[in-house]
Amino acid sequence: MSATDTNATEPNATDPSTATSTGAAPRRRTWPVAVLAAAVAVVLAATAVLGYRAKVAGEVESARTGASSAARTAAQVVLGYDYRRLDSDFGRSRALLTGDFRNKYTQTVTTLVRPTATQTHAVVVAEVRSVSVVSATPDQVVTLLFVNQTTTSNRTAGPRTDLNRVRMTMRRVGDRWLVSGMTGL
Repeated sequence: MSATDTNATEPNATDPSTATSTGAAPRRRTWPVAVLAAAVAVVLAATAVLGYRAKVAGEVESARTGASSAARTAAQVVLGYDYRRLDSDFGRSRALLTGDFRNKYTQTVTTLVRPTATQTHAVVVAEVRSVSVVSATPDQVVTLLFVNQTTTSNRTAGPRTDLNRVRMTMRRVGDRWLVSGMTGL
């Protein structure tokens, strides 16, 4: 073999297609790995967002159910009273109220309801016919209640029933739902 024949069989060091393990490795393409990593990140972010939304939706549904039940009970207690046991009735009512509304309620029953109920021997029974939810978050629910209030007193010949609509705002305080606002409609 001649010197020229030996050179013909050796790989060309300047040709990248003939590089060996002892030479420089060919350049790898990294964009498929980057695209795959970005896709995984998008899927994980979407899963997190959907999971959070499902959690909040569950909390809102639980709030709707709990607050509706508490509003039904509270309306019957707060909107009913008997002149023979006003202190007890008003005390039970105050236990179901919170915030500024509790103070307003106390002022109203002290200055208006107590004197009138005592004078007229009023007995008011509140019966909640229906409750619906107007809006809800995990910590506050606004309800609409249809309440029949039947009043007997020494000013009427027989019982009188008033059909009322009441908007009641319920606020979560600890593990309880309390009335934080009430408006007759």
